[in-house]
Amino acid sequence: MNNNIVIVAHTHWDRDWYLVFNEYRAKLVKLTDSLLNILETDRNFRNFTFNGQTVVLEDYLEVKPTKRPLLEKYVKNGRISVGPFYILPDEFLVSAESIVRNTMLGHQIAQQFGRIMKAGYIPDPFGHIAQMPQILAGFGINSLIFARGFGNEFSDLGLKIDFEWQAPGNAASVLGIQLVEGYGSVAGLNTQSEYQN
Repeated sequence: MNNNIVIVAHTHWDRDWYLVFNEYRAKLVKLTDSLLNILETDRNFRNFTFNGQTVVLEDYLEVKPTKRPLLEKYVKNGRISVGPFYILPDEFLVSAESIVRNTMLGHQIAQQFGRIMKAGYIPDPFGHIAQMPQILAGFGINSLIFARGFGNEFSDLGLKIDFEWQAPGNAASVLGIQLVEGYGSVAGLNTQSEYQN
């Protein structure tokens, strides 16, 4: 039996929520500066995911434009993952066309930096639209990773944390993956061994 654990280092980036945009951007700049330093000095740090968005690149580079070549280097070589969206969609607040255009823009910007993350990372919406698998599949994305947005479907349909997520009419399907403990699931991980000497 394989007991490996994979931890995905990532942000959950809100541009504007309980703080104003510039306060969040100050935190983003500090985080990204630290990230770039880690990537430059620690070859064992394999990947950091800017949670499905490319807008973070623009927000950071407005403050630190000289860092673009470094960001491009790490996006291109897969040590920073960006996209596939421009911003994380809140699926019920916008139209399907808006989601498609958001994904198109995210792809364009990620491609300019050298690589598009092909995972549908939408961790925190308050619900999901039925056509989301179809939209993602149209962009060559075969997964949808989420923490919430479902009702009783897991118990009613007997779903596991990973399942085939079908769009209506069998238009498309993706692998649905639920982040059971939320998008910060290992933030509270106990790293102390119970069996210390």
